[in-house]
Formats: sequence, C-alpha cells, structure tokens
Amino acid sequence: MKKNITRRVVAAAGLTGAVAMGLTSLAAGGATAGPLPGGTVTRTLVDGTPVTVTLFDEYVNVQRAVSNVPTSREVWLSGKIKVTVGGKAEGGSVNAGYLVGCQVNFGAGAGGEASADTSGGGGTSANAGFTLGPGQATYFPIIETTSGTDTAYEDYHVNSYSFKGKKGGVVYSQEKFGLDGCAGYASAKAKVKVTVSTDAVKGVITLYGKPFSIG
Repeated sequence: MKKNITRRVVAAAGLTGAVAMGLTSLAAGGATAGPLPGGTVTRTLVDGTPVTVTLFDEYVNVQRAVSNVPTSREVWLSGKIKVTVGGKAEGGSVNAGYLVGCQVNFGAGAGGEASADTSGGGGTSANAGFTLGPGQATYFPIIETTSGTDTAYEDYHVNSYSFKGKKGGVVYSQEKFGLDGCAGYASAKAKVKVTVSTDAVKGVITLYGKPFSIG
C-alpha cells in the first residue's frame, strides 16, 4: 500500500549547530517571526545510561490567517533535534511536537524530565488546524506518518522516528498549523519525547522548549 507522509520531516544523524536566541516581534499586521532559544537536557537512566536531547535552530513565523479574522492565526515552525545515547543503549525513538494553548500559562522557561513512562504525546492531534477556547490546550505533532491517502483505511499510524546507534535526530521545516477561536492570548512550546531501551530499563526523557507567544 502506498505510504503517505503528512509532515515534511527529515531524519538525520550527527546534527550540529548553534542555538538561536531571541524573538523578534513585527508590528505590521500583528506578525511575529524570529528564532527561538531551543534547549537541551541530559539525563541518566536508572541503569546508568546517559541520554542527551537538544533542540536547536528553532524558528517560528506567526501570521494572521488569510481570512483576516482576529481570533485566527497561522503558525509555521522549523527546528532540528539531536539525540545522543551512551552506555549499552543502541538507538531510541523520537516523538516531537508543540503544546498549543489559548490563555494557558505554560511557565517561564525550558526544562526536561526523565521517567519510566512510555505513554503517548498527550492528546495528539493529526489535524493541522484546530479551534481552542480560553483555558484549552492541544498538541500538534511534527512527525505524522500513515499508510494510504485515506485515513479511514489506514494500516498504521506513526508519530515517532526510530534510530539505531549512538546518535539520531529529526529536522523539520515550515510545519504549519492554524489556530481558530482564541480571543485571548495564545502561546506554545516545543515538547520532545525520547524513548530509550536497554536490557535493564526503558526510559523516557522529555525536553520542553521555552514558551512563546503566537498572538
């Protein structure tokens, strides 16, 4: 069956690059565009396996929707994710996307956590557009692969990328979603979840990017 890739995502190994800083606000038309700080986190699993996750070259471009409705925005996101594992680990999987909220406080800064939880990405949405009211949030995945072109006849649904060896990563460019119905402020932040397994443990390391305004 024909394979349909619904997100323009490229897997890559050994990614390098500088982390961009700052966010530029453009007054005209309420647009916001500029680099985001990304982030990095290093955690050690209970068996001593070190895992480092880095988000860099992150960039956002926010525009009013073509409909020119004040409660609608269009957002384009780009970035690179690098994962390095040590010890007896040989590879892992990467699940990445953005938490998007309407009048939701995501906190002030980036950070990370490690756990043995292997649950999903937290309310993932396969749609590139959604409606949010005050206090509501959703998750926009940047890795989304299905079999076939008709979702009613999908054989499988994948929202993660698996790699082998000590290094892996993901590159995404101009991933777009639309946000409708949010009359208040809207914000978002990256969420990168990496799952690593060894003979002794299966661990999850989650990296959260710094929250940013989307109007």
